[in-house]
Parts: sequence; structure tokens; C-alpha cells
Amino acid sequence: MAGTSDGVGEAPGAIVDGRPPRGSVPGGGAAAWVNGWRLTARAYEPLWRHRSVGLLTRGAFSTARELETLLAWTAPVRGAEVLDVGCSAGLYARTLAAEGANVHALDASRPFLAEAARLAARDGVRLTPVQGDAHALPFADDRFDVVVVGATLNELADPRRALAEIARVLRPAGRAWFMYARRAGPLGRPLQALMGWGGLRFPEPADLDGWARDAGLVPIRAEERGAVVIALYGLGRGAPDVAVTSPSPGWEGPTPRRNRRFNWERRLDDEG
Repeated sequence: MAGTSDGVGEAPGAIVDGRPPRGSVPGGGAAAWVNGWRLTARAYEPLWRHRSVGLLTRGAFSTARELETLLAWTAPVRGAEVLDVGCSAGLYARTLAAEGANVHALDASRPFLAEAARLAARDGVRLTPVQGDAHALPFADDRFDVVVVGATLNELADPRRALAEIARVLRPAGRAWFMYARRAGPLGRPLQALMGWGGLRFPEPADLDGWARDAGLVPIRAEERGAVVIALYGLGRGAPDVAVTSPSPGWEGPTPRRNRRFNWERRLDDEG
């Protein structure tokens, strides 16, 4: 485990150094290199992040609806301890901080963390930016009520190791949220193959389930639309159940149990 970096005593918006020792975690590909550019950090959210979900779902889901679902599923209470892993420009972090959560926003890219701090100040919310690596989180065990991961799953060199770290820092009744792009259909596969050269990976839901199970995380709920998957996990039997009476906000059509082609959902009591 990397040394803990809780940001105590830091000035608001100051970037906490939680980087692991050099060579102790797997390196990133070309995508990680590009993420180190200031221009990438500044342009990412307006030019890509606010459009990506709509593009990947062909307009069936929007970023606004994604954020509504994030809040509905993770249900952060005021004062909850939240970690955003691979926060980029801090879209999730700001959304959760606006609900009164105490948010640590972790990313390997210092320019992205600087942009996250800038946007948080613009929006009048407070978060703690931490420069670190998802494969060696710089926090103590049982530290967070909620951990959120938005698309960073596609960039992880060793997802199994990262999920073990997420499970380690979660409290017994904590929740872990993931949003990621799965393998595309035939038309999208050539583009994904090209993106793979940059270090991006496109797991299937079964892959994530396997990594989560190995880490001690159990599925609570998941939905799929096109190439986008959102999934919620809990730490063992401490994870709370989730009602299945309706789909998440903005997801049209029948409930996930009736529309298995596009949406799917599982409950802890199904395990038995």
C-alpha cells in the first residue's frame, strides 16, 4: 500500500502528492502520455466528456442523465467520504461534492488535477486533488463510503490489481461505481483496435464481474446501453440492496429485468 495522503492541512485545491515509488505500478500507454498535456486537460471536459456518453449510446443516454444515475445509485449523504479514481477534470468529483460529500479526486495527471481544482473553484465546491495511481491508492484501509470510477477502467493496465485497491479502501457497507465502454459491435471494433494501441482496453461486464469477485466485491446493480455500461458493487455482504422497480433516471423503456438486450440488473439476494 502506498503511504496515506488524506490532504489534511493542505490549502483548498492544493494537489496532494500520493504517487507510489517509481516502478512499483504498471506504466500507462500513449493515452497516459497524452493525458499529461495541459491542452488535453483543458479541452477534455467541454470537447469530449460532456459529449462522449451521448455519442457512445447514439443519443439514448446523456451526461446529465449519467450524473443523475450516479447520485441515485451511490446515494451520498452529507459528510460521506468519497474517492473519485481517475477523476480527469473532476466531473464526478464536483457532482458529489455539490451534494455535501467530502471528495478526494485522484488522478495520475497533474494537469488534469489542476483543471479539476480550477473547475471546482469555479463551481464553488471543495475537493482534495491527489496525484496518485489507481494500482496503489495512497489511502488507509476502510477509508471511503463511496468510490467512483468513470471510464478510467478502460485505461487501467492491471484492472484486477486496481479493483483490489478499491475494495481495500472501501468501508464494509461502501459502494463502488463504474462507468466504462465495453467491446463494440462489428462496426466499432476497428476503431477500438486502433485505440488499443494507445493502451485502452474494452472489457465485457463478465470481465469486471470476475475482477470484482476476486477483490471481494459483489454486484448490486448494472445497466448497459450500446457500448456504455454502468455498474454498482458492494463490499461483500455489507453492501446494501437496491430496488428493481424502475430503471435509472433517463433510461427509457422497460425495466432492466424485462429488457435484457440493453439493460441488466442483479441483486444480492439473487446470489442465494
